Amino acid sequence: MRIPPFVPYLTGVCLAATALVALELHEDEQPTTAGRPAPQASRTPGAPSTAGTTSSAPSSTAAPDRFRTDADLPAGPPVPLRGAGTWRVVPGGFGDTGTPYAVEVEDGVVPPRGDGPFAAVVDHALAHPRGWRAVGHAFRRVDASGAPELRIRLASQETARALCGFELPYDTSCRIGPIVYLSAARWLRGAHAFAGNLRGYRTYAVNHEVGHFLGRGHETCPADGALAPVMMQQTFSTANDDLAAITVGTDQGVPIAADGRTCVPNPWPAP
Repeated sequence: MRIPPFVPYLTGVCLAATALVALELHEDEQPTTAGRPAPQASRTPGAPSTAGTTSSAPSSTAAPDRFRTDADLPAGPPVPLRGAGTWRVVPGGFGDTGTPYAVEVEDGVVPPRGDGPFAAVVDHALAHPRGWRAVGHAFRRVDASGAPELRIRLASQETARALCGFELPYDTSCRIGPIVYLSAARWLRGAHAFAGNLRGYRTYAVNHEVGHFLGRGHETCPADGALAPVMMQQTFSTANDDLAAITVGTDQGVPIAADGRTCVPNPWPAP
């Protein structure tokens, strides 16, 4: 979500897996209208190399007396703290036309219900009629032999922090070149702005970071009560006032005015 100095833009089935996730797709996919909570890489050089550790701390390096914001990692299950810094490709394919992408998981990270359902959520987000397909961007999933042009990776908390940056003390996902890194901490716990709608948040994270791959920059809330643009930094907040305060002194690629506008969370490019 955040743009560190070295990244232009920041923050994404086998039949059995498809069948499993298909059951989940009956869940409500509409953007939540709940009120906003009160403020409250192959081995990648420099990536952590110790696998298997988990963490249940909301944000392990944040100062304990820091004022709580919507950007904080919500409480929830333990998250994969460290991975191996190497990646396994989820086998299988999805779709017939469009930009080829591969789905990968960091070794040492085990997604909820396994690799297949994780890939199926990515497939669902990219193939949905409210997704990037609606504005002319089609995608198809391939394995490593299919020469992917985009890789969507699930990364442990420390790998995501090392690659995406942690100067602002919040877990985020990001896009670096043709690779999207999805923070496993966020994948497991979501964001306060989505008020417990984990499926909606996961869809948003994929669509937001793939939007950066497509050349889209960050946006802000256009009108009070409107659906948030998918390129808004909804991991941090859906309120411009909060975004302005959280990101003060950093370059997010767009001016953020504290204008009182608060949007409704939205995971889709074309809702």
